[in-house]
Amino acid sequence: VSDQAIDWIVEAPAELRIQSGRHPLLTGDVVPMSIVVGGEAAGVLITGPNTGGKTVALKTVGLLVLMAQAGLAVPAEQGTQLPVYQGVFADIGDEQSIEQSLSTFSAHMTNIIRILEVADTRCLVLLDELGAGTDPTEGAALGRAILTHLVEVGAHIVATTHHSELKVFAHTERQLINASVEFDPETLAPTYKLMMGLPGRSNAIAIARRLGMPETVLANAARQISPDEATVENLLGDLQEQRTAAVDTRRAEEFARQEAEEIRENLRRRRDEFEVEREAVMGRTEEAMEQELSQLRRAIRAAEKQLSKQEREAMRSAGAEVEVATERLDRVRRERATQKRRRRYADSAQRLDPASIRVGDAVFLEGIEQPGEALAPVDEEGRVEVLLGSLRTRVAVDQIVSRQAGRRGHDSDAVRLPSPPPDPGSRIEVRGKRLDEALPEIESFIDRAYRAGNHRVEVVHGKGTGTLRQAVRQLLGDHPLVSRFEGAERREGGEGVTIVELAT
Repeated sequence: VSDQAIDWIVEAPAELRIQSGRHPLLTGDVVPMSIVVGGEAAGVLITGPNTGGKTVALKTVGLLVLMAQAGLAVPAEQGTQLPVYQGVFADIGDEQSIEQSLSTFSAHMTNIIRILEVADTRCLVLLDELGAGTDPTEGAALGRAILTHLVEVGAHIVATTHHSELKVFAHTERQLINASVEFDPETLAPTYKLMMGLPGRSNAIAIARRLGMPETVLANAARQISPDEATVENLLGDLQEQRTAAVDTRRAEEFARQEAEEIRENLRRRRDEFEVEREAVMGRTEEAMEQELSQLRRAIRAAEKQLSKQEREAMRSAGAEVEVATERLDRVRRERATQKRRRRYADSAQRLDPASIRVGDAVFLEGIEQPGEALAPVDEEGRVEVLLGSLRTRVAVDQIVSRQAGRRGHDSDAVRLPSPPPDPGSRIEVRGKRLDEALPEIESFIDRAYRAGNHRVEVVHGKGTGTLRQAVRQLLGDHPLVSRFEGAERREGGEGVTIVELAT
């Protein structure tokens, strides 16, 4: 790879993202950490208690970056992204020297000065305990200035501190983001979990208590904390508790959502299995009844040739039994057809969103093969104005089983509604016909009469045994285009005629 290619790679490092990374030298039950540097925020400021894992987090970031650039396997999970840096600079730990007259503060400043001289957009800078070792006010001010300079030169930054002023600075500075190491207030021990977006508390008094500091000393120290500092620390504690509660709530909601989804899926599967079983039972019933009818008809035809007068009377009785069995079979068939139609309409209605109906859409109504045109959106009463041929009517939205979007301005692609059908008249006669012939003719007649604009029609079915009359009226009772029906008056045919009023 040429020098120009290397310069191009490190010119603008991508976002640094570590997903569940682990320090390569730690053993045992290691708590993984996740962190993001770059992108929306160039720097991360980690706060929290001593012995909480801040320095370990800092070292983990530096080691994983250098391991990746050296071609080593990185102990992190999928989703980790480690850019190529031209320089990785770190100021971690104390370096006191009597020979060089260096205090802790002087040693830190000496390292940071060298880093500031060379840091640019191609560098990763790691600073431990920024602003420590001197007066807190001046140390915090110096820390802000150092972070501001590194942000301005475009370096990626990960720093740790105890200064509350720097926590506030990271909150207000757009290029910095707070992070903290978690501390369990009940066990007074760190959890070593890194939390992005929330500053941490120092918990110095709590840690001193865990290490065995006398309570009298701790009480005296607590009294000397300024009210403002105590308020900030208490606020941070409340924020951490609220965040933990929110995380727990979100997990509970996700678990409940998944459980509800599983229950819904199980119910859907059981419903489908029930429908399949029900359809199979009805199919077997219908087949058995057809076989029984066939046997009866064959027996009747075989006996007709040998019957005497008295035997013909017995034959008529058998014929009545056949008529009853035929009626039962027709009733089963109608019930199957009705159930299938209702399931089809119910499934279609579940998929149809009433709010999706737009003016100009083609809409298909339950029981009507030809589409209509929506003339207005769904109103407050849940009804839609529809044009069916030359008939304008308002129908309930649950009668619409599907829709097809219209496209204004494109005549070639628009839904074309059929021209009004010829008027079929106001009367249909099915007297003497079998059920399987009469019922489809009546359904077709009602459909054509409705689209032609008729509001009142007559169905002539005759009196007879009443089987055809009963089947016709059951059909009318389930038909979506029929608003009501009744037997005709005696002068109009009495029980041999049914008067039908169509929906408007």
